[in-house]
Amino acid sequence: MASIRIGLAGLGTGGRSLPQAVAKTTGFSFVAGADLRKEAREQYRAEFGIQTFDSVEALCDLKELDAVYVATPNPFHAEHAITALEHGKHVMVEKPMALTLEDCDRMIATAEKNYVKLMVAHTRSFNPPIRKMREIISSGQLGRVTQVHTIRYSPWLLRPREAVEINTDLGGGVCYRQAPHQVDIARLLGGGMVRSVRAHAGRWSPENSTEGNYSALLEFDGGVTATLIYDGYGYFDDRELIEGDVFSGAKQSGPGQRLRIARAEGKLNKDTSRSGMAFEIERGALRQSADGVFIYDEHGRTEIPCSEWSGPLKVELEDFYKSVTEDRPVLHDGKWGKATLEVCLAILQSSRNKREQLVVHQVPSPY
Repeated sequence: MASIRIGLAGLGTGGRSLPQAVAKTTGFSFVAGADLRKEAREQYRAEFGIQTFDSVEALCDLKELDAVYVATPNPFHAEHAITALEHGKHVMVEKPMALTLEDCDRMIATAEKNYVKLMVAHTRSFNPPIRKMREIISSGQLGRVTQVHTIRYSPWLLRPREAVEINTDLGGGVCYRQAPHQVDIARLLGGGMVRSVRAHAGRWSPENSTEGNYSALLEFDGGVTATLIYDGYGYFDDRELIEGDVFSGAKQSGPGQRLRIARAEGKLNKDTSRSGMAFEIERGALRQSADGVFIYDEHGRTEIPCSEWSGPLKVELEDFYKSVTEDRPVLHDGKWGKATLEVCLAILQSSRNKREQLVVHQVPSPY
């Protein structure tokens, strides 16, 4: 297969990352899309010259189509992925993989039955510094991981949101829409096998009746722990945790503060913040830096630069291409995506019942 002809289910803001990534990635052509909204279909058809359809079923009937990227609203991830898989199309699905573990099982079974690939894509665990950290861990040069820490402060709740994005019952709020990023990173670096979750999720925005923050403690088999902190209210700029004092002076402000001002003025600005990421190993520690990864050991601190991030989905597409064309296992496959969702659901459940939640569907880190 010289080129994978890929289509997009869901022609919204989230799906726009696909054609942008395809343009930067060898081996793909963006050929079709589906959306219920006529204006979205017309916009994509005019901008990208693709065929468009008013249903995922019609999109998947297209014979000149090898794969589908599912970026429809969260409640439809399972339904639309299964439709594509049943039509013999390889599938990349946005996080979260689904809203229930039962739907994850259906997706996995359908992919296996039809001998096609299923990837749960677009999490920050694909980013170059995170992969470099995993490479260092796998080398064994600093021993075993002992603790993982990831912190994210973003203006997520300040941005315009569709109703489905801030309704927890429909897969909205930060535990469904943002936690998969942190959980995927923690699981990848911690070995994958989470044993239990103790967490609290808060609803502190009077304008949004959904979770806007959480704090979680994950315990892995073997005693490794991970702390996950997320705050989506936009008061603090977490770039300071990576880039140092980037905002000197009382009048300087980060993306969150600028968004609050812009919101009051009826304007919005692009969010450029990044998460703070660090973990401890038996003989040292690693931390994400502005340009790569800091290593702290008996010799002091050294920095390993990483390749510049090329934007969402490029690395995912490269991995997906190898899996499809060389019939390799998908690293972030359905079972991995299900295990990440299980932890996200446990964060919500632990917060509700104020107790530790055991998780039983975990799988080891794929590399």
